[in-house]
Amino acid sequence: MKSMTLQKSIGDVIKELYNSTDEDYMGIFIIDKPVLLIRSPKLVKDILLKDFATFPDRCVVSPESKPLASNMMFFKKGPMWKAIRSKMTPVFTSGKLKAMSTLIAKEAEQLNEYIGKHCNKPNLEAKEICAKYSTNVIAICAFGVSAKCFESEDAEFRNFGRRIFEFSVANMIRHIGCFFTPNIIKLFQISFVKDEILNRLGDIFTEVLHFRKQQNQLKGNDLVDILLDVMRREDSGLNNDIIISQAIQFFVAGFETVSGVLSFALYELCINPDIQEKLRQEIQEITEKQGLTYDSIQEMKYLDMCVSETLRKYPVLPFLDRVCNSNYKLEGTDHVIEKGQSVYISMFGLHYDPKYFPEPHKFLPDRFRDKNSINQDGFYYIPFGEGPRICIGNRFGLMTVKIGLASILTKYRLCRSSKTPVPIRFQVKSLIVQSDVGIPLKFEPL
Repeated sequence: MKSMTLQKSIGDVIKELYNSTDEDYMGIFIIDKPVLLIRSPKLVKDILLKDFATFPDRCVVSPESKPLASNMMFFKKGPMWKAIRSKMTPVFTSGKLKAMSTLIAKEAEQLNEYIGKHCNKPNLEAKEICAKYSTNVIAICAFGVSAKCFESEDAEFRNFGRRIFEFSVANMIRHIGCFFTPNIIKLFQISFVKDEILNRLGDIFTEVLHFRKQQNQLKGNDLVDILLDVMRREDSGLNNDIIISQAIQFFVAGFETVSGVLSFALYELCINPDIQEKLRQEIQEITEKQGLTYDSIQEMKYLDMCVSETLRKYPVLPFLDRVCNSNYKLEGTDHVIEKGQSVYISMFGLHYDPKYFPEPHKFLPDRFRDKNSINQDGFYYIPFGEGPRICIGNRFGLMTVKIGLASILTKYRLCRSSKTPVPIRFQVKSLIVQSDVGIPLKFEPL
């Protein structure tokens, strides 16, 4: 594959395969493994939702010898995945999200203060600024600690994030290997995240849990309290290691998702100033009456449209994978997917298919004016996946992105700098969707 020789990103390679045919599905090889690439939105819906029981698990692996990684819900399969999922769901109820929104809004204020201190520079790296914000949010909501990323360029939590997703051949092998070369991962005992980072994050969360237990100090609005409650229940079926792994996953998945979507949204608003002004007007009209709150964010319909369009163009992962657990006949065809075979779904392919999104390379938030019309006849817009295995933290991530974006636009106008890339190109060494040169922008105070 071209991605293995650093010519193209894995997402672009799978997208090219998607575009190479008009058939509902096609057979391809990943290294030496035959897999099926699903193109039909109807079949995508069958696999992710209707017949989920036949496709409940991802193909990804993590060596069992590294339990802090292998116990993450993302890697778990079968009954254990279901057990963890059911215990984590209460973290993301509307009531919990509303409580956490006050913590997030405080971090958004720090975000604006930081931009204000540096906005006289010819350009600022939007991805790094957004990563500081998202890391602060995840640290306070998941670990109950202040990450202080805006106070120190060498903040420990921010360094964790840099090291997990930094551009390197070693990380490319680590990340892509978990998806596509499970035998190598198992043979060499390679985990998705470096051992020293996993262990340090585990130690921090263990210390926080111990402190909360000793002090009997419950805040009621963060992941720590939810997991403490789970640990107290004898019937939870989850041991301490499994519970700690969920906090680590929340950090690993959460900070990169939020910072990526937020920075890409800033980029698109920068190069589409008319859309930026329309969005700013909506935000100002609503916040002048209600302030920036959980409820006011829900009223910002154009904000939701802009974030949805950002996720269409820049899904965090460019593909989905599932493994078949019993022989399965694709509806309307004679093709049988055999037990143990993997299937792939190209988010890039679907999201940029002009049949579903005319002029797909343009940033057009009005595509999402009527969200009920999306995915009616099948799944072709799936930025967080779909079905029972949809990203459990998607509502938290969306809320964090929207609060950050609304906060920035009330204070600053986004403009191109001399280094702003147009068009944007994706980093070939990264499994997730990232710009190959960052996202340098100019922030002008209003």
